[in-house]
Amino acid sequence: MSVKKVEKIYASSLPSLKFRKNGDKRFKNGHPWVFSNELDNLPKYESGQMVSLFSNSGKLAAIGYYNSHSLIAFRELVRSDLIKDDFINERIKKALNYRNQLYPKEEAKRVIYGESDRLPGLIVDLYGNSVVIQTLTAGMEKLKDKVMDALEEIIKPEKIFFKNDTSSRVLENLEKEFSIVKGRDTFIEATFLGVKFNYDAEKAQKTGLFLDQRDNISLLSSFDLKGKKVLDLFSYFGAWGLRALTLGAASVTFVDSSRYALQIASETAQKSGFGNCFSVESNVFDYLASLISQGDKFDFVFSDPPAFAKSSKHIKEACRAYTRLNEKCLRVLNKGGVLIASSCSHHIPYEIFLNTLEEAASNSKKQVRLLFSGRQSLDHPILLNFPESSYLKTFFLKVED
Repeated sequence: MSVKKVEKIYASSLPSLKFRKNGDKRFKNGHPWVFSNELDNLPKYESGQMVSLFSNSGKLAAIGYYNSHSLIAFRELVRSDLIKDDFINERIKKALNYRNQLYPKEEAKRVIYGESDRLPGLIVDLYGNSVVIQTLTAGMEKLKDKVMDALEEIIKPEKIFFKNDTSSRVLENLEKEFSIVKGRDTFIEATFLGVKFNYDAEKAQKTGLFLDQRDNISLLSSFDLKGKKVLDLFSYFGAWGLRALTLGAASVTFVDSSRYALQIASETAQKSGFGNCFSVESNVFDYLASLISQGDKFDFVFSDPPAFAKSSKHIKEACRAYTRLNEKCLRVLNKGGVLIASSCSHHIPYEIFLNTLEEAASNSKKQVRLLFSGRQSLDHPILLNFPESSYLKTFFLKVED
């Protein structure tokens, strides 16, 4: 068997960029991005071009890729004078090994989480025998063939999809698209936390299942759900509510604005043998208002809304929305009931989201105990030098008797 020769790419062979004076402060502290206003100039290289980055005085800082059309102009691949041509294979192998150690029995897991796995702009989820990929940057778009080859070699999936329909690609001057790379249809089947899901990858939101909540959903086993009445808000495919049913909940009401998401939640519950499941296609705020007016109460409420703050400009508005939402959630809880409230807005830090919950508790006139707070699941690693890698906050709250 012949051994494939691994080529080395040297910084000296690449087009170059240079920091402006004092523009490298953040980068020196370990952040993997360089913004356009931190560079000395913005040469018109091809979008996604691999380049070498130098300090203002001419010292090599890193190798990465570049996009003059993006506010994030440079994304780091390695802080040395060379990078091996097989770096994608090696980093995917390392990342997959880490996930398999974390969740050895789980079919669904995030294999690559961008910068946290040293593959900026790349998201890879594994669902049973299917792989869903997002290439979110021009640099990773240029490397997509290498990514596919590596996944074929390492995972050998039956189906591969590119779910590149996210708006973040527009910021990189890339088109939104969905494509089938391997397989005859768009359907995915995978077990997540003991429940088997079947859904259409093209119709799903983001990459499919919301794997970032896995560890938080797992904590439901710490509660007595037997015979309890559950409300699952922004339910999507119903992972929270379905887990509650697995643990003995008497009933679950799924609420979402997506008809397709509710269809999957309902079908999954039915196929799993669960009864007393109700689906409500509605605006969550409006539905909560109707529950309050009717005096309808629940023992558990799960609230996992989409990001209310898409940018720092929307923080105040988002905080008001989180306060209103969770005040209403508290109002529909029985005494002794539990609210599990989440925020996936990166621009809303932990402390600020907690403040909105404190205000919601005050407005609801209820005594509320903080039981636990969680972050995103371990297959979405957080880098301390890269705060953008941390986004999910989940608080477990109990209304005192």
